[in-house]
Amino acid sequence: MRIPASCLALVLAFAGIAGAQTPPPPTTVSTPTGLFVKFRVKPGKNAEFEAAFRQMQKSMREKEPGNLYYDLFVTPEDPQLYVIMERYRDAAAVAEHNQTDHIKTVLAELRDLMAAPIEPQRLIFVSSK
Repeated sequence: MRIPASCLALVLAFAGIAGAQTPPPPTTVSTPTGLFVKFRVKPGKNAEFEAAFRQMQKSMREKEPGNLYYDLFVTPEDPQLYVIMERYRDAAAVAEHNQTDHIKTVLAELRDLMAAPIEPQRLIFVSSK
């Protein structure tokens, strides 16, 4: 099954915010869909960045049953480097996520907080505990 173009809207939207190049075309994947997204925040903007993501996570818990997790991490070696690990029940849940108001709102808030292009990776689900 091919990922619909809408499944990558989040990744492409982040890429547009930071001026990154469009990632290569999607490959064949099975569901659930996972993403691992690294991005760099401007110095002094960490608290704003984290607050924006916490608000989005709250909205996701309330409105997106197809999201299995959407976890935000920061690296101990570089406090400006964040990673989001996200997983969805299936490609339809990713597409639904990309059309929500809360994702559009947080993307707008992040524009001034980003310091570099994001580094998205689409993941093919293999197994879980």
